[in-house]
Amino acid sequence: MTQASDSSRPFDLVAAFRAKSAQLAATMDAAHDVTRHGPTIGDAGEAGWRTMLEEFLPRRYAVSTAFVVDSFGHESEQIDIVVHDRHFTPLFWKIDDALFLPAESVYAVFEVKQQLTAGHIKSAGKKVASVRGLHRTSQQIVHAGGVIQAPKPPPRILGGLLAASSSWSPPFGEALRSALNGLDEHHRLDLGCGLQHGAFELPENVTAANGLVTASADVGLAFLAMRLMARLQQMGTVPAVDLDAYTSVLVS
Repeated sequence: MTQASDSSRPFDLVAAFRAKSAQLAATMDAAHDVTRHGPTIGDAGEAGWRTMLEEFLPRRYAVSTAFVVDSFGHESEQIDIVVHDRHFTPLFWKIDDALFLPAESVYAVFEVKQQLTAGHIKSAGKKVASVRGLHRTSQQIVHAGGVIQAPKPPPRILGGLLAASSSWSPPFGEALRSALNGLDEHHRLDLGCGLQHGAFELPENVTAANGLVTASADVGLAFLAMRLMARLQQMGTVPAVDLDAYTSVLVS
C-alpha cells in the first residue's frame, strides 16, 4: 500500500464535506427560489431536494416525483422523490404531469415534509411500504457471445424522509429513535434529514435504539448524499424487467 510522504499536502476531509454540504444547500436554495411561485411551499421543497440529488448522483440514476406500478396493475401512493434507473428500464407512461414508473426501475423512495415528526415518519413508512409491496419481475440477460446471466433477485428498495428541520430536542434523540423503531421491516426508513439539524442513517440489521448514525448540520447534506450513494453502490444495477409480463395484457 502506498503511503503519503512527509512532504505531501494535508487534505482536510471534514472541511471538504462542510463545503460540499454548503454547495448542495445552495443548489436546493436555487431550486426553491425558482419555484417560489408554486402553489405550495411543499412543491418548492420537493423541487429543491430533487435538484440537489440530481446534481449529486451519477447520470445512471434519475430523480422524479412519480407513482410506481407493477405488472399486475397495482399502484403505489404518489411518491415525492423516486430514485430510479435511467438506462436499462423504459419509462412506459407519462400522462399529463403524472409519471408512472415500473417497480423494477426503483432504487429508493423518499417522502418530503417540513419537519421530522412521529406522524411524518409513520406516513413516510406507509409511502415506502406501498412501493416495497409491489411485484417486481426479473429477466435473464444475454451477453455478447450468447452467455446468459440468470435473473437477478430484485434488491431491497431504500426508503427515507427528507425535511427542513426536526421537531424534537435533541433533534436525533430518543423521540426519533422510538419513532423509527415503531416501523416494521416493510415500513423501515433507512435515511433521513432535518436540514437545519443534520441527517441520519439506519444501517441494515440494526435497530435505531443502538445503531442509528447521525451527522451534524454543517455536514448533514454531504453525509446524506454520500450514504445514499454508498447504499446504491451496494445494490448494484436493478434487474432486467420482464417486458412480456407487462405486455401480456395487450394480447387478446
